[in-house]
Amino acid sequence: MIPIPPRNQAGFEYIIDYLQIAVTDPFPRYILKKELLRESPIDADYDDIHSSKWYLQLTDEQWDDGSWGRFHSMDSRIKDSQKFVSTEAALRRANELGITKNDPVIAKCITLMERYVRGENTWRDYIEKHKDNGKGHLFCRPFLTAANINMFDPENPVIQPLRDIVVETLKTAFSTGSFDENFWEQKVKEYHVPSITTPGNAYGFMLLQKSDCMEDTLQRQYLYYIWNRKEGINYISNFAPAEKYRVEDKRFTTWLSALELLSGFSLFSEFVKEDVFPHLLCEINRLLNDDVKLPAAHPITGHYAESWRNKTARKNDMILRILRVLVKC
Repeated sequence: MIPIPPRNQAGFEYIIDYLQIAVTDPFPRYILKKELLRESPIDADYDDIHSSKWYLQLTDEQWDDGSWGRFHSMDSRIKDSQKFVSTEAALRRANELGITKNDPVIAKCITLMERYVRGENTWRDYIEKHKDNGKGHLFCRPFLTAANINMFDPENPVIQPLRDIVVETLKTAFSTGSFDENFWEQKVKEYHVPSITTPGNAYGFMLLQKSDCMEDTLQRQYLYYIWNRKEGINYISNFAPAEKYRVEDKRFTTWLSALELLSGFSLFSEFVKEDVFPHLLCEINRLLNDDVKLPAAHPITGHYAESWRNKTARKNDMILRILRVLVKC
C-alpha cells in the first residue's frame, strides 16, 4: 500500500508527494517532473520515454514524410490494427503525452505542416462534399493545420497571419460586448474566416491559445462565451464547460477534455478558481482516499501509464491529468 501524505501541506505538495512514490512508468514520471516539479528533463528521462510503449506507437506508424497518412479525415482502407487513424489523431496523443516541438517525431511533422500552410504540399484527404463544392473545406485546410502547429509551436511565424485574421474578426464580432453570430456567419460566407474558427469550435481554441494574440478584454469575452455555451465545444463536448461532474460520471472525461483545451489561455484561471478549482481538488482527494469508480478507459488515449488496465495506475493517471489542469491556475 502506497502511503498517502497528510493534506496539511501547502498547495498540491501532498498530491505531488504521493505521485512521486506511486507513478513509475516513463511518461507519468516525465510529465510529473517537467510540468509539476518544474524541473528540466535530463537525457535519461528522454531515453525512457523514447523506449516506452506509447512513444513507439507513434514512431512505428509515422510515415517518412512526418505524417500519419491523411491529415484530418480517416482513410477507410487503413488496417484495423492501426492505432492512429489520421495525423491529427497522432498529434493529439503526442500533445496529451507532453511531447514537445523539439522531439524528432513532432519536429518532422511540423516541417511538413509548415509546407501545408504555405501551400507547398497538398493533403491526401479527399475533398469533403459541401454545397459550395468543397471550396469552404479547402479554405479551412491551412487553418486546421495552423491550429495543430500552434499546440506545439505557438511562436511559429507561418501561423501568425492566419491567427491574426481570426483575432481581427473576433474583435468586431465581440465589439458590442456579446458575440455577433450573424456577423461571423457573413464572414464565413465571404471566406474571410473558416467556420472551424467560430467561437465554440475546438480548432479556434487550438489556434488562439498559448500566445499573446488577444487583449485581455477580448480573451475574457471569448472565454466567457464558450464557458457558458450550453452546446459546449464542437468536437469535444455537448455541454457548457461551466457545468461540473464527478469522476464516476460518464461525462467527466469529456468535461476534463474541455478544460484541458481551455487551460492554454492566460485568463483560464479566472473561470475556474472560485468553483471548478475546489471541485477538481475535491475529486483528486476522493481518488486518493475513496474507492471511486473510474470511467471506462480507452486503450490509447486519456492515460499515461503503460499498465492502463490496472485500476491503481488508471487512478493515478486521472489524478495526474486533473493536476495538470489545476497547475495552469
